[in-house]
Amino acid sequence: MSGWIVLGLVLVLLWFLLKDFFARGFKQKIAVVVFLGVLAAGLGLYTYRQDKINKEQIALQRDFLRGVVLDCNGVKVSQKDFSLVAGTLSFLGKQNTPMQGVLVDLQSCQNTK
Repeated sequence: MSGWIVLGLVLVLLWFLLKDFFARGFKQKIAVVVFLGVLAAGLGLYTYRQDKINKEQIALQRDFLRGVVLDCNGVKVSQKDFSLVAGTLSFLGKQNTPMQGVLVDLQSCQNTK
């Protein structure tokens, strides 16, 4: 939701900047409106995709913390053998386990339920 607020504020700011400097005639105003529309659509799509990815990653983290085994490109990630490194959104193999030193990216994981 906050992404949409930021997008709206950026578009309003761009409108005020561009209307005074570049939009002298009717054709320029139409060009500015089209440009802002394309920019808004691109930013909106990007924000939507990022929100979707973030929600998926949060769900995977939550499942891992609940004890669900995740499949990460063929590597079975569980709390028994891995620790979640929240800063890098990855799993690091625990010491004294067969997975010691193995680093697995959260983005490569899927839920096995």
